[in-house]
Amino acid sequence: MMKKVIKIMSLSLSIFVLLLSLTGCGEVQKAEKTVSGMFDAFKILDFETAKTYVDLDELDLSDDKESLTGNAEMFMKNLFDKLNYKIISSKKIDNQTVMVKTEITAIDMKPVMGEFFTNAMQFAFSNAFTPEEQQLSDEEMDKKMEESFIQSVSKSDLATVTNTVDIKVVEVEKTWKAAVDETFTDALFGGLMTVAEDMEKSFNQNSN
Repeated sequence: MMKKVIKIMSLSLSIFVLLLSLTGCGEVQKAEKTVSGMFDAFKILDFETAKTYVDLDELDLSDDKESLTGNAEMFMKNLFDKLNYKIISSKKIDNQTVMVKTEITAIDMKPVMGEFFTNAMQFAFSNAFTPEEQQLSDEEMDKKMEESFIQSVSKSDLATVTNTVDIKVVEVEKTWKAAVDETFTDALFGGLMTVAEDMEKSFNQNSN
């Protein structure tokens, strides 16, 4: 009789553990689906779909493809043209949080920004030494800078960089969304934030 009770208890425990495991798998699958859906939407500039997986305001992206026009749309198209991702592993933190370790491959913005900055400085000096009546206005200068930037980021042979990032995916009101932090944003934009910070530090050092 005791052996039968122990056997039933062991079976019940096994079923309980299995149910917990299946529940965990379901949450992990939802989190991974969120990450995959987000990147797949970015790759085709479908920001209407992307906003169901991530808060676009935190990424400073438009939540509507229709609002991306002209140079802005071209920039995003070129930026995400080489965007790729690979989910490495996932770890459930609790019932509402899963960390999804993901490899993010994007255009390496360091050489792009280096080229753009060099061209921009040359153009600015050239314009400064042009007769005043022939100098471009601030608005015209801004447009030229935008065009120069798009030209730098539109080349077909641009190098890419791969970073591994832990993306936190959180369930809020039965909806799973990727949480944005600086590491994720920097990897998504190919190190653009790091380049900007390095440039700012360099300017501050030179000005002191």
